Amino acid sequence: MLRDRTALVTGGTQGIGRAIVERFLAEGARVVTVARDAPGNLPAEVAFLPFDLANSREIPDLIGAAENAAGPLDILVNNAGIWRETPALSLDLLDWSQVIAVNLTAPVLLATAVARGMAERNYGRIVNITSIHGRFAAESALAYAAAKGGLEQATRNLAVDLASHGILVNAIAPGFIATRLSVMDGVHERDTSWFQQVYVENARLPLRRHAEPAEVAPSVAWLASEQNTYITGQVLGVDGGLSITF
Repeated sequence: MLRDRTALVTGGTQGIGRAIVERFLAEGARVVTVARDAPGNLPAEVAFLPFDLANSREIPDLIGAAENAAGPLDILVNNAGIWRETPALSLDLLDWSQVIAVNLTAPVLLATAVARGMAERNYGRIVNITSIHGRFAAESALAYAAAKGGLEQATRNLAVDLASHGILVNAIAPGFIATRLSVMDGVHERDTSWFQQVYVENARLPLRRHAEPAEVAPSVAWLASEQNTYITGQVLGVDGGLSITF
């Protein structure tokens, strides 16, 4: 689906991002990925650029480096994200600022920067990885939820602004996925009695299980491909049916 296309995937060294990178390679894409830390076993054909997405002023330089490494970008996947516990009554400004910078500001700046080149070629696909937290509240998740909700609205606005330039912009909202963010205090959330009782036994999660990152990647690949010709400004939930039970 992605043969001869060039993609930039943020946070592509682990979790959902790594699964997206591997799927894109299998579909024939040239892939550049960025992360703060160098990966240990990234496929040799992937170009890796170390970068802290909180450095918003350097994002134009990042785009230039990515295109120097692999060519003009046809696809952008904004996947990188961080989590900080942000309870309302003891909100830490630094935690808030970091989450907003990485999870919302960076994706928007990357999208607008990449879109300029895409518009010149009258073709582009942008996929933002949001979360069910963009629609539903959770305790102590103020910054994360605000960022993901903001990114979903940014997806819709970018879709409107870029439609006449041949650029389609969509989002994927994962639910419970087995990634590093699923581990709290050394315990995976799927192994807690809370998850088993609420989401499995009581079927709040209809499929009654976590997903693996590789189950998210195919939807991203399709939205990023030429096969997607008429879907833009949408948020697709990849959540095992969780969002229909709220």
